[in-house]
Amino acid sequence: MILFLTYNDQPTGVYWSQVTDVVAHLNTLGGPRVRLLALVSARDFFGIRRKIRAHSPDAIVLPMVPRMKHWRANAMLVKAACRLLRPGGIVARGPLATWMALRARDAGLVRRVCFDGRGAYAAEWQEYRIIDDDRLIAQFPAVEQEAVRRSDLRIAVSHALVDHWRGHYAYAGDAHLVIPCTLGASHLAAANDPGAVRADLGFGPDDVVLAYAGSAAGWQSFALLEQAITPLLVAQPRVKVLLLCPPDPAIDALTANWIGRALRTWVDPSRVNAVLAACDMALLLRADTVTNRVASPTKFAEYLASGLPMIISAHIGDCSAQVQRERLGIVHQPGELLPTLERPTPDERDRFRAFALAHYTKAAHEAGYRRLLQLLAD
Repeated sequence: MILFLTYNDQPTGVYWSQVTDVVAHLNTLGGPRVRLLALVSARDFFGIRRKIRAHSPDAIVLPMVPRMKHWRANAMLVKAACRLLRPGGIVARGPLATWMALRARDAGLVRRVCFDGRGAYAAEWQEYRIIDDDRLIAQFPAVEQEAVRRSDLRIAVSHALVDHWRGHYAYAGDAHLVIPCTLGASHLAAANDPGAVRADLGFGPDDVVLAYAGSAAGWQSFALLEQAITPLLVAQPRVKVLLLCPPDPAIDALTANWIGRALRTWVDPSRVNAVLAACDMALLLRADTVTNRVASPTKFAEYLASGLPMIISAHIGDCSAQVQRERLGIVHQPGELLPTLERPTPDERDRFRAFALAHYTKAAHEAGYRRLLQLLAD
């Protein structure tokens, strides 16, 4: 058996696509059984456990030790699970979970540990203060360095992240896999009747609808996006913007300033694919930070799978170079005026979707997943 360990991750669409869907896919490959071990907040524990088990029925969901500052104490829960389940290996999502898994390995309770690196964690905590706690933030560089240097295998979401490890943590090996954030199950099927969805949203056949799915969270750089689209809305009357976001003062201010041109809505995750397919282009504009330079945004694959070309910043992980190389949209520099935008043709939409299915599905990275299972099972 292999455990897939997560610590304090929220049960959202990203968790389903990058954790529970991955566990399910690994269990189709004929290797050792993979089982999710999720340490979650004690607040609404039973509600969170119910959500996780709806996606991964045999998941082990435990309440973590309360308060993030006591995160190291959760190693005892991981050790107890290893004593009971006797796994051969652990895939640990993030440096904190990896630190716990390494303690189990050091105690002889598991043979191998894989660090599932989803980004530059120490940089992200410093740049965006994910938790407003200086002492906790100060711990992250050393913890992340240990995860990078002591794990038996590493998964990186981008080649840029591997370069970050080499430059910041003196990682010099080749025991890593590059597997970007892949599509969740809800984004694999082509959307039905996007024209009807488009009409329901109030967009006409001549409108060029730009989609933004996300929030006003710091790393999503909403202010940068607003700076880019404001002159676009002034210069190109056919352009409209659909914001798939929860309510937020910054987003509400934009829609109030552009009534009839900018619309905010929120839909169930199961409907996101259909709504995106009713749009024409996607916005992925983010600030030039370490966090974004190594990122593999889940929305990148989702936009392409919905048939949307991208308006993307020039420094987002491996994605910006792909857009340039494969003609998947526009690479935008801050301060540049965007060209006149047109709706993509059906053939172009098919090409974007085909690219997503070829490069951003779990099946597309099956060789890497098989290598992961083989190493942890040996």
